[in-house]
Amino acid sequence: MKKYLIRSLCACAGLALFTLSSARVQAQSNFNSYTYDEWEESVAAPASYEPVMALNGFQIGSGPLNTPQDFFMDDNGHLYVADTGNNRILILDADLNLLETIETVQMNGEELPLTDIEGLYVTEEGVIYASQTSSNRILIIRDGSVESTIEKPVSNLISDDFIFSPTKVGVDMYGRAFVLSQGCYSGLLQFDTDGSFMGFFGANKVEATADVIFNYMWKSILSDKQRAAMTSILPIEYSNVDCSKDGFVYTSTVGTQLPKSQIKKLNPQGNNIYFGVGNEEINFGDEEFQYTRGAANYPSFIDVKVNENDFVFGIDLTSGRIFERDQEGELVAVFGGMGNQLGTFTTPVAVEVYGHRVYVLDRLKNNITIFEPTEYGSLVEEAICLYNEGLYPQSGELWGKVLDRNANSKLAYNGLGKVYAQEEEYTDALQYLRHSGDRYSYSRSFAKNRLVTVRAFGPVAIIGLIVVIVAVRVVLRIKRRAKK
Repeated sequence: MKKYLIRSLCACAGLALFTLSSARVQAQSNFNSYTYDEWEESVAAPASYEPVMALNGFQIGSGPLNTPQDFFMDDNGHLYVADTGNNRILILDADLNLLETIETVQMNGEELPLTDIEGLYVTEEGVIYASQTSSNRILIIRDGSVESTIEKPVSNLISDDFIFSPTKVGVDMYGRAFVLSQGCYSGLLQFDTDGSFMGFFGANKVEATADVIFNYMWKSILSDKQRAAMTSILPIEYSNVDCSKDGFVYTSTVGTQLPKSQIKKLNPQGNNIYFGVGNEEINFGDEEFQYTRGAANYPSFIDVKVNENDFVFGIDLTSGRIFERDQEGELVAVFGGMGNQLGTFTTPVAVEVYGHRVYVLDRLKNNITIFEPTEYGSLVEEAICLYNEGLYPQSGELWGKVLDRNANSKLAYNGLGKVYAQEEEYTDALQYLRHSGDRYSYSRSFAKNRLVTVRAFGPVAIIGLIVVIVAVRVVLRIKRRAKK
């Protein structure tokens, strides 16, 4: 009986362990965590972010959401949700507790329903910019009343048949509004603080695909009438806009046929300055693509957000993944995906960041998911921040801890290599940069290491060469005298 009892207990314990391990595997398999090695091949990596909750309208306390299109987190941790299908704006706290519901506002002494709100932005003073797309205007709301509106501008740059259909809006640190209008291929519409139109800002360029090059060559031999009958090739319009605290404007793009520069950082002149090390264009999404009938499924970024530490978050509509990169375009984290489990999405439309949390709005699931960084993810971000602040020894210590947890981390090798380069220990820097795939930084460290070597041994080599030359001349002279 004792033997049977012991065997039964062991069997139960084994079954329990198997069940726990299975549950743990299922929890981790909601989405894959990975990074890329120096050959740009995906390799497994510890999770940088994990989902902590996903709440729908019932759980929030507002009743069911209906095709929400956008949300915005202000500096006080208040989340404004454009519940488009229900014609209202919800205000939640950082834990998604309902604070207020706005269904109407005062405009010219009358109640105005908030119909068809597709974009939101809230200033530090609590002024709400709401894109009322079907009404062709942006409402500027202060304390429940419409203070002013932004409507179709009157300008020589705007044609008479232009339809102003604002979908997304961002406001920079100077109070200027950047508006994304549906069907506008000339870039963002820029408005001054008084609502006057300042012009177009940062238009996308036509992608140089094989079809575009063929059409360009074909048009060069056609007549004017034949060229006019051909289909015009237009740049792809932006999908969203975000204004960072330092005055730059970030944009995202969907539906591109090339993976490069889908996330842009526009300077005041409207030029993209978001490039990687060595002035290379950034592929913000995956380096490896899935193919359907021979065509690559390139990422389509529906939204972009920059946090207080200048980390850039972009959400890919194709894969449902959130990509986090630093200001040099290095991949920091990948999380999320398509599915019905916690941490996955069906139709993600917006991403927000507050503190260390990442919020994702799903239009089809009608819910909001919150992610928080893991210990590994916090180490990576802190190491990058310390390096940017010039605290190289502290950064190198954290990069060592990252490498202990993930031997495949190209980012950790790169970080340690740059730390040693800053401390002028170029031999050690080259050892780490060799595994990072950063050829530009490796070349610079190699050149500096060669210069240090020349400076250290150059004088000795020159003196030695002079001694050898003098000795040879003396020996030759002695031999000539001996012969005489």
